[in-house]
Amino acid sequence: MKKNNPEEDSLLIHRAQKGDTGAFNFLMTKYYPRVYASLFAFTKSKEDSEDLAQQTFIKVWKKINSFRGDSAFFTWVYRIAINLAKNHVVSSNYKKDKINISSDAIEMDFASHANPETDLMHSQSLFKVRSFINSLPETLRTAFTLRESDGLSYEEIALITDTPIGTVRSRIFRAREGVLEFISQESTNEK
Repeated sequence: MKKNNPEEDSLLIHRAQKGDTGAFNFLMTKYYPRVYASLFAFTKSKEDSEDLAQQTFIKVWKKINSFRGDSAFFTWVYRIAINLAKNHVVSSNYKKDKINISSDAIEMDFASHANPETDLMHSQSLFKVRSFINSLPETLRTAFTLRESDGLSYEEIALITDTPIGTVRSRIFRAREGVLEFISQESTNEK
C-alpha cells in the first residue's frame, strides 16, 4: 500500500462518506500508526495514546461527511487527534495520572553506555529534558512536538493548529531556545 496516494485516499473517503465501512477501515488501518505515534509523542503514555487514537477514529467516522478536502486527509485527522489530546491533557484525571511517570514510558533508542552510572545519568538527563518540554506553555509544546517529534513541516503545523505560519515559526523558535537554555543550565549545575 502506498503511504500517500491522494487519489486512492479520495476514492476511499468518498466511499466512506457514503457509508462504506470497509473503505473507512482501510483508511483507519493506513493512518492509525501515524496517529498513534503522534499521540504518544504528545501524551507519553501507551494507554492514553491507544484510547485517544480510538476516540480519534470514532470522531473521524462520525464527522467524515464534513471533510471537504481543503487539506490533506491526514492533516484533518491529525487535527482531530491533537484536539482530543489537548482536551485530555487539560482534564484533571490526566494530571493526577501523570504525577508518577515511569521510566519505561520514555522509549528512546540511544547507543548503550559503558557503565551503569553513565546510563543512569543519561536517563535522568532525558527525563529532565522531557519534563521541561512538558512544562512549556501548551502552544509552544504543541508546535515543538509536532516539529521535532513528528517531523511535520511548518505549513502542516499551521494547518493543524489553525495558526499563521509566522506564529508557528516563532513558537518553535521560542521552544527550542527554552530547551537549549534549560540544557545549558543543567550542564552548568552538574559541573
